[in-house]
Amino acid sequence: MRQRRLAGLWLLGFGGAAAASGCGGAGAYDCAEAVTCEIWNDDGTSNGHCWGQCVHAPPESFGEPTLVWTGPEVLAPASCAELVRIVPGTGERIPFGGATRTLFARAIPEPTHGCPACACTAPACALPQTVTAKSIEACGDGSTGTQTSFLLPAGWDGSCMSPGTVTAEQLGSLSIGPAIWEPCTPIVADEPPQPLSGGVGEVAVGCSGVVESKLCPDEAELCMLEQQPAHLPDGWRHCIVGSGILGCQQPEGGADPRKIFSDRLGVFYEDLVTAPACSPCTCEAPATSRCEALVVAWEDAACSDILVGADVAERGICLVPEPTSSLASVSATWLSNEPGTCKPTRGEPIKDDVVARAKTVCCLPKALEAP
Repeated sequence: MRQRRLAGLWLLGFGGAAAASGCGGAGAYDCAEAVTCEIWNDDGTSNGHCWGQCVHAPPESFGEPTLVWTGPEVLAPASCAELVRIVPGTGERIPFGGATRTLFARAIPEPTHGCPACACTAPACALPQTVTAKSIEACGDGSTGTQTSFLLPAGWDGSCMSPGTVTAEQLGSLSIGPAIWEPCTPIVADEPPQPLSGGVGEVAVGCSGVVESKLCPDEAELCMLEQQPAHLPDGWRHCIVGSGILGCQQPEGGADPRKIFSDRLGVFYEDLVTAPACSPCTCEAPATSRCEALVVAWEDAACSDILVGADVAERGICLVPEPTSSLASVSATWLSNEPGTCKPTRGEPIKDDVVARAKTVCCLPKALEAP
């Protein structure tokens, strides 16, 4: 039926001349009879019965041939209304009303966003948090005996503490934990960049028209009806669109490269949302730091009757007090409270996180596109 309609339009364009001599042949034709006329391109090559663009059938991973516009989003066509078709035989330009928008996708913008400034919490020196009594006079790790722990509160400032009492029978040796260097922690000093969801960069707009088979000289080709290159506004191309990140077909053998979708315009993304990504903030530990305290154990709860005392730094210490001694309290004083200063490293822009559906656009070669 479509071939018959094309023939009718051709006959209307040329009136009785076609009825008298058909498509230039010697015989006469009845006007009521549909005559299918061969269509010739400007370069003298046959276009078969396709009043449009003949193209090779796309690979299975792509959809039907379509028209695609690419360019800055601010200039993108809002609809397919700017496309027109030309009435065969008359040259009349009529809006391409059969075209429907089948694609709107965005290219991923370059990561030009800035990253938030990084900072570091201050490192700190912390006093020992454990004092442990053993019932035997031994400090080795493999020693046996009963253990009794004095648990000191986090953030202890060294003032006199009496968590309990260790009797002489329970106190053969006394272990004091180390002074602790508490590292700095990286922090974000201001707001991170916000996700981007459009209005930036290049877009691809696709409009699908009528595609028919068996109208081109090679019946394996497809005819993009009324979609001649000469009738397309600037920016529009004959293309195919596939889901995912794909390669484009390439000419093989004696295939006409002008009819093969070998020009890869790129990958565009439907429903694109990009989350600007930055490398994480880190903190470089100070070159020098010193945490050292004098820890004293006392026999009474008021820290007035000294039992033992020792300087404690990054390692703890084990002491053996006098026999018959008991433990009732501890206190501490800083000898060196110099945790140093950490150096922050700034986060840098990296490849954005992408949430979208990828679409690969392949088109006829622009320089070789057939008439």
